[in-house]
Amino acid sequence: MSTFGKANRTYLLLLSLLALGLLCACSSPAPTANPPKESLGPPDRVDVVYFHVGEACHCMDPMGDCIHSTVFLTFNEELGSGKLTFQRLKLDDEDNATIAGKYNATPFSLFINTVRGDTEHIITVPEIWPIRYECDALEELVKSKIRQSLEGNE
Repeated sequence: MSTFGKANRTYLLLLSLLALGLLCACSSPAPTANPPKESLGPPDRVDVVYFHVGEACHCMDPMGDCIHSTVFLTFNEELGSGKLTFQRLKLDDEDNATIAGKYNATPFSLFINTVRGDTEHIITVPEIWPIRYECDALEELVKSKIRQSLEGNE
């Protein structure tokens, strides 16, 4: 057999293997982009922390008041049992520097920390910003985020 014939057979064999590989790859199911979250069950405790500055302007004070009243009016039982804690802290008070560093806080920021044993899962809630002047919408957002965390669906 000539060299030309051997080269053709080699190319044909490689082409067949490539086609077979593509067919196998295409027939396998695609991995899911976002696998379903596994619920870890209710946490030991959920800490809600809101940072503000000492001399907030008249437009930012209502946001903190709305968050504060929502937590205390909606989750009074959880607060009483210790399953939920709430802190409203002045970011510009040096006594709060350690906790502000832990949360990497900025002025007027809300955090929810889900605690299980020695493990903490801190999430920032930046969604408060677009609705900061709408207390009803802010209240619903805060309730929803806290409920999710209390149920272990953070």
